[in-house]
Amino acid sequence: MSWIGFNTAVSGLLTSQRKLHITNHNIANANTEGYSRQIATQNATVPHRLPGIGFVGTGTDITSIDRVRDSYLDYKYRTENAPLGEWEIKRNTLLDIEHILKETEDEGLSKYVDDFFKSLEDLSKNPSDDSYRVAVREKAISMTNHLNETATKLYNLERDVNYQINAQVKKVNDIGSQIRNLNEQIYKLEIDGNKANDLRDQRDLLISELSKLVNVQVTEQDGKLKVSIGGASLVEHSNLSRLQDPPRTVVSEISGEKLVQVEWENGNKLALKSGEIKGLLDVRDGSGVNGQYGGIPYYVERLNDFADIFAKKINEVHSLGYNANGASGINLFYQPMDDSTAPPTEIPISAATIKIDPRIIESLDNIAAGKYSNEADDNNNILDIIGLRESKSFFSGSKHSQGTPEDYITSILSTLGVDSQSAIRMQDNQKLILSGIETRIESVSSVDPDEEMADMVRFMKTYTASAKMISTLDAIFDITVNRLGLVGR
Repeated sequence: MSWIGFNTAVSGLLTSQRKLHITNHNIANANTEGYSRQIATQNATVPHRLPGIGFVGTGTDITSIDRVRDSYLDYKYRTENAPLGEWEIKRNTLLDIEHILKETEDEGLSKYVDDFFKSLEDLSKNPSDDSYRVAVREKAISMTNHLNETATKLYNLERDVNYQINAQVKKVNDIGSQIRNLNEQIYKLEIDGNKANDLRDQRDLLISELSKLVNVQVTEQDGKLKVSIGGASLVEHSNLSRLQDPPRTVVSEISGEKLVQVEWENGNKLALKSGEIKGLLDVRDGSGVNGQYGGIPYYVERLNDFADIFAKKINEVHSLGYNANGASGINLFYQPMDDSTAPPTEIPISAATIKIDPRIIESLDNIAAGKYSNEADDNNNILDIIGLRESKSFFSGSKHSQGTPEDYITSILSTLGVDSQSAIRMQDNQKLILSGIETRIESVSSVDPDEEMADMVRFMKTYTASAKMISTLDAIFDITVNRLGLVGR
């Protein structure tokens, strides 16, 4: 029965050797993103029965090599990763809007409005002096140019966000394709019951990346993985449902740009609860009404509302006066009209296209300073325009805000500030939550070099002990075969 002892020693030798290989693999991948520490499950082999004596052990064997992974922590990470992606997008986009509006003491819409009214005040002191009329015209042009540039930058931001959405759609399809390919490989490799640990790590890393783009749900049954977005399957084992690419487009109501729509290839809308794509869609399409998020369209609409009411209020008073030649006043502001048959007062003036009336650019005499005549010292019409600045009913026709021009601008900035602070808080909260989950995942799955070194020493000792046992058995066999019976010869 000496073979039992020899096989037992060999099994210990091989088991220790395999565990050293696993430890080596762990150490080599200590810095590999997404890698999960692997451990071997070791069991005693079936004992041998000796009649009249009992059972004697026959050694040990490795029954499986498994990843150290907590599926609940994976679920929590994917659940919380999507809101983080959403609020990162919203925070960054609101920061871009703040930079575009760049409301400071030295620049911004408030400064241009203030300069415009100050030029009117200077003109009211000497209405016949063309130098002051030039200042009024130039400050009015500067204000309209600022509105034009601000609106154009918001349109460009909309275009950039739209481009990001298109890129993210392609990324979702690409990740889905990679997950499907890994599903097929893993299923084939695991058909004999073993685990394709490294491929599973790659797949989980892709799912984690996907979870920041969209809200995902992951289930696995009988070795077949399913990844869903909003209840609809993206990957079901070897079947892939793609998002429509190239996507269908619709025309933006604020800029006329073609905006991509996020849909499945069958035309169904993608149900999103969180993720970067939802954040991008909210900031690109959010009008801020009926519970919608206040995104780029909301701030464009606020600027348009300001430009329209401001221009029409000023025009209303300016057109009642008289110019330097005694003719009736004209509008100070206007915008090019596509429909020339519509009454000018009924056509909304947008921030992107508001201009100074060309007749005022051509002749400073068309600035209507007087209210009663073309007398050189008549400044009453200019005074009436200046008086509008302090009127609390200036924006009484607005659905967004009331008060003076400065009050209206302040309300835009206040809303932006509140939205930005909310996005910052939400992002910071999600980062804190996710950081806690990541710490727990690392404590469970990451490779600790110190722990692996301790295991290496331990397995090396068992390897050495098993080798020593084989040497001992070899010596026993040598004595038994070659030396017994030689005594007395």
